[in-house]
Amino acid sequence: MPGTQYIGKAGHLAVMGEFCLRGYNAAMPEIDKGDDVFVVNDASGAMWRLQVKTALGKAQKTSRAYQFRVRETAIQNAQTPELHFIFVLRKAGVWNFLVMDRSVLRAHVRNNSIGTPAAGGYRQFGMVLHDDGRLICSGTNMASHLEDWATWPKL
Repeated sequence: MPGTQYIGKAGHLAVMGEFCLRGYNAAMPEIDKGDDVFVVNDASGAMWRLQVKTALGKAQKTSRAYQFRVRETAIQNAQTPELHFIFVLRKAGVWNFLVMDRSVLRAHVRNNSIGTPAAGGYRQFGMVLHDDGRLICSGTNMASHLEDWATWPKL
């Protein structure tokens, strides 16, 4: 099994590939200060900052369980341009993308108490992707955010 750096890089590249297929330019910054991928609409000049979190998960009877860690400040602090999160879940040889902007993730943390505080200023998210399509995080079904590419329609 590949190490976490390999898995993380694979997730970054899968996300970048999805954006390229949608007609956007995608690049990884040379210095990682929290932004994993930059996405640009070359025609309009619009740019988005992404934080990508990838997990292979562990098989269960009718689901797969994943763990993600995100810096609490990345969730709580607004930035310009705003940060978007993409949680990459690998299941049955297929990439699944949970896509949401920072304010949506922050609202889920505040209103639905998703995730748990972890050491070092992080928040830990345990997610379970069920065979029936539900994606449960701290009792909240996040399936509406799976493959939610509305911010980036195909060009």
